[in-house]
Amino acid sequence: MGLKKPQLGFELLHKIFVAANIRRWNDQATPVEFLELDKQAHKIVIAYLLAHFEQLENQRTIDFERLILQFCYEFFERIILTDIKPPVFHKLVKHHNKALVDFVCTQLEDNLRGFGFLESMQEYLYGGVDNIEKEILKASHYYASKWEFDIIYHFNPKMYDVQNIKNALDKQVHEYYPLAGVRQMMYGELREIVDMFGQLRFQKRWSQTPRIPCTSVLGHTLIVALCAYLLGYDLGFSREMQIQHFLCGLFHDLPEILTRDIISPIKKNVEGLDEFIKRIEEEAVREKILNIVPDSIAQEIVYYTQNEFSNRYKKNHQVIFSAQKGEDFLQEIKQESIYQPIFGEFLKYCDHLSAFLEAKISIEHGIKSKELIDGAKNLEYFYNSKSLNGIDLGYLFREFKDS
Repeated sequence: MGLKKPQLGFELLHKIFVAANIRRWNDQATPVEFLELDKQAHKIVIAYLLAHFEQLENQRTIDFERLILQFCYEFFERIILTDIKPPVFHKLVKHHNKALVDFVCTQLEDNLRGFGFLESMQEYLYGGVDNIEKEILKASHYYASKWEFDIIYHFNPKMYDVQNIKNALDKQVHEYYPLAGVRQMMYGELREIVDMFGQLRFQKRWSQTPRIPCTSVLGHTLIVALCAYLLGYDLGFSREMQIQHFLCGLFHDLPEILTRDIISPIKKNVEGLDEFIKRIEEEAVREKILNIVPDSIAQEIVYYTQNEFSNRYKKNHQVIFSAQKGEDFLQEIKQESIYQPIFGEFLKYCDHLSAFLEAKISIEHGIKSKELIDGAKNLEYFYNSKSLNGIDLGYLFREFKDS
């Protein structure tokens, strides 16, 4: 039997990248450009932090798989309904929500049919679901919007309607004050962490060559997380591994807040530099982040950011780095006593897939350079015959096409 193509297809990947072209607050005078992809990435990072504080301080059980899935539902809806301003959108939802949701699901039906969650997505977007994960996502949505608008407000507070928008966003965030993490973000040290993640929205990838769309480090991490999560359905990964891959994809570039995105040729060609940079990053993450978050969050951030592309799992409260590769690693983690497995080399594939798409989509827009052309060509050559668990992962590199 031949290899199967992944269900994550080119059309859905192009739609995900559309979010990097959607400008937010484009009717306001903004000091920087705010993009939908970055906002969504910031939103799910905030949701992760709120979820942990809800567990720690309010002793509520959070289903992280449900949190990730519901985030995906909202994200997919947003990339279809790109041009509707929030006040208009909320009025439409109030009076025509079913028709809007049906339109979204129709547009995504061919892209999402194989994943098995289209019906639950439709039910969720209809408003028929009420759970703590949805509450956390709403709070995260409003806080990420408020975070953006606070920058706009301080840039030009006297513009028309600016004060009214600020007041409305402040009120929306205050409605979620019962969530422990919201209180921490408003008055505690958690605000500084959210600001640090926000800085990755302004840090551009491929900084030495023009691209369209010009994705940020934070936007890139969300694309890696989504690719890892969606491809996991094809590959038959466990529920726990799916969660770990999404979160590791989301956090893997966190140290770059503190060192900036040092380009690969410099890392590879200056002897010992890559290892030295890793040490600087670890020290900076420990000082700036780990020392001001609860221990349970600190341990997870270390697990996701240090040796981020290694194959690993936890056993008896110890992190085990595996020497096994490929399907041999997948056999190794079938032990009953292991938990939080991360297939690091698969995440590296997803990281490189994101970089490949960044280069190829820009080239298709007519913005190209030697770096983009060579980068895409090298990645295609490296991954064109890649397969795993009967899935042709090389297809997404070898057969890339415009949607």
